[in-house]
This record gives sequence, structure tokens and C-alpha cells, in this order.
Amino acid sequence: MNTAALLLAGGTLLALMQQQWLLRRPPRLLELQSSTASSGPAALSLRFSRPMNRASLAKHSRLQPPLPHQWLGDDNPLRLLLAANQPINGAIAMLIRGADRRGLAMQPQRWSWDPRPRLLAVVPSGNGEQLQLMQRNGTWRPLTPTFDRITAVTPLGDGSGIAMASRNNTSEQLWLLPLKQSALQREGEPGSAEVQAGSLQALLPEPLIFAHLSSNQRGDLLVQWSARTLGRSITSFWPRQGNRQQLELEASGPMQLLPEGGALVVPELEGLSLRNLPGRPERRQLLPGSRDLSSFCPVSGRALLVRHWPDFRRSLELVEPGQPPRQLWLGGDAVLSTACDRGGERVWLLLSHWRDAQRNRLLEINRKGQIVRQKDLADWQVEPGAPMAYDPTRQQLLLTLRQPGKQEPQPVLIPVATLQLEPLAKAVRRALWLPPG
Repeated sequence: MNTAALLLAGGTLLALMQQQWLLRRPPRLLELQSSTASSGPAALSLRFSRPMNRASLAKHSRLQPPLPHQWLGDDNPLRLLLAANQPINGAIAMLIRGADRRGLAMQPQRWSWDPRPRLLAVVPSGNGEQLQLMQRNGTWRPLTPTFDRITAVTPLGDGSGIAMASRNNTSEQLWLLPLKQSALQREGEPGSAEVQAGSLQALLPEPLIFAHLSSNQRGDLLVQWSARTLGRSITSFWPRQGNRQQLELEASGPMQLLPEGGALVVPELEGLSLRNLPGRPERRQLLPGSRDLSSFCPVSGRALLVRHWPDFRRSLELVEPGQPPRQLWLGGDAVLSTACDRGGERVWLLLSHWRDAQRNRLLEINRKGQIVRQKDLADWQVEPGAPMAYDPTRQQLLLTLRQPGKQEPQPVLIPVATLQLEPLAKAVRRALWLPPG
């Protein structure tokens, strides 16, 4: 009995000693993740070994260049958010330093953070096409072999890979190119700041007639496809963590995953419906009318729709949760592509004149539907099917444009502060952004 009591007392004492040692141990940074932000160019999520004093972190941590920012959160994890309306032109050097709620200071850590997306392009190569990436130093390097034609490219929203479809003669093949990249590099630790590509993986064994791709910020992938042997369209869903699933959905056009995940937009004959993905309660919300989803805004639940009217006019609408669509523009021109900042405070609209397809205009519109600025693109032709994409880190648009007389189009950057065109000397078929990892 005495022996058992001594063992119990010894165990209790050991547990108390371990508890005291853990309490006196300095706090540690356990996880640091870069992410997109709805109200600014970029954000960081930080998880510590114990709750930290947010004011201490804000006082002692440093960014170089000293970009305006704020620390958010009351417990653990915390969030560092860069202030809006400031472009990020290079990597940010960070010193993370502060104390926990009991005053114990953490070991300072130094990191390099580069949240800028990279430029990705389908490039003519010999008699075919190749996927290439522009590196931070401005040089281009191939990511794939040369295909007869690359018909679709969709980077996974978490930057972990690129889904693509290639065409050879009359059939298509679906591929996934895994990528290894990180927007964060700890000082003193080995690692490459450049993107590392893995081996191409065939996602479907059979040759396809067509494939439409969509991804979200979680890295999920949705593919609408059909094969000659099937005679019908199939919708396959690859969750970031999990096996392929088949969705029993009927759609009248291309479906799109919501950026934040968990649901998708399905075009139907009656209008656009919002459906939950597998694993969530079944839900269908319908917005009636002849509308197309044009683009998503960074703030959750906001998107731009193009509405088609019986008199052949088109309008651009901003949709927000719990609100009827807000009309921002109405006219007879064709809407080629759109993009928006934050919750639709600024919207960019690329138009083509209905009588003269070479007369293209780029409009900037505010939430009230007022035209703030416009740019005539008379000297440029818009590459059909190439989207307009917005980079909030550098506050610039990306278009694929062709100059009259030129054989190939090229990527064109457009800073939204000026709407002045900055073409890159690179022949491409299509240009888009690769999200950072």
C-alpha cells in the first residue's frame, strides 16, 4: 500500500514538474501560412504553441519594406493582413517577434514572404504548344512536353498543381501536373523559391471529346467531360484530400466551383443555381433569368454575372448574399471578360463593339455603376476565349492581346492605377496567373 502511494505521488510530482517546465518554456511559432485576402492584397495566418499577446507581436515584429498592416484575432491563431491599395513589388522580409500573454518572449524568426502570383502561359513550341512559367527573374521555363494543342489550363486554387487538357487529332487527354512551391522561406533553412514541377499524371484513361475544368482555393478540381464510348457528359470531382467522385448534376453549360469551397454554380435552363458539394447538406438556390457567371470577387459570395436581354442587349450585375443583383452596366456591346477587386468596389469590364469586333474598350466601374475610367484598345485584338485576370498583390490586370499584323498574341499587364498597357515580349496563346503555394 505504501509502495502504491509512493508511486502515485511520484507520478503526480513528475506531471507537475513537466507542467511547470512547459509553462516556462518560451512560446513557439508552429505554423505560418500565406493566403489570399478579401480586403487587402495578401494575408498570413500564424499558429503558436500558446496564446500570444497580439499587441506585443504588433509592436516588435517588422516588415521590410514597411508596408502598412494590421494584426487580427483574439486568441490563437492570429492573422497578419496587409492594408489595401498598396502594390507588392517584391518579396517581403519579415521579423516575427513578441511575447505570450504571460510575458514570455518567443525566439525571433526571420522569413521571406512573396505572395505574388506567377505568370503562366500556353506557348507555341515547334509545331505544337507547351505550358511555360515565367520565373521571378523574368526568364521563361517549360513545365510540360510539347503537345499538338493545349485546349484547357486551370491551376489548382491552392497552387499545388495545374490541371490541363491536351488535344491530339480528334481526342483530348486530361492531365494533372503536381507543383511544389511556397510563398514563404525561413531564413537559414534550405529550400528553393522557384516552382518545382513533378511528373504529368493522366487523370482519366480514356480519350475525351471535351473537358471543362474548374478549381477552388482549397485545391479541389471539378471536370465536366465526355468520351465517345459514353455518349453523354460526366461530372467528376477530385477533392484535395480524397478520391474521385461522380456528381449527378444536369447542367446547360460550364459549372464553376465557388472560390472558398463547399459549393458550385450550375447553369440550368431556368437560370443559375447554387449547389452544395458532397459532404454537405443538399441545397439548391436558383437565380432565374438568362445569365452567365463571368467572374468571382475576392469577398466570399460576391460575383459578376452577364445578363442577356430579349432585345439583344447585355448587362453586368454584381450579386451579393441576401441581395438582389445590382446592375452596373447595360449596353449593346459584347462582354468579353470581367474582373473585380474586393467586394466589387472596383470592376473592370472588357467590351467589344457589336458592329466592329476590333473596337474593344476596357472600362473601370464603381459599385454605383459609374464609369470611373475607360481605355480604348483600338490597336489591339483580344484573343478569343482568353480571360481577364486581376492580381491584387501588384494591382494589375492580365490580358492576352494581339497587335494587328503580329502572328501571335502576347501577355499584356495593365496597372489599374493608370490603365496603361504594358505588353511583354513573349509569344503566347493564352496567359493566366498561377496562385502562390
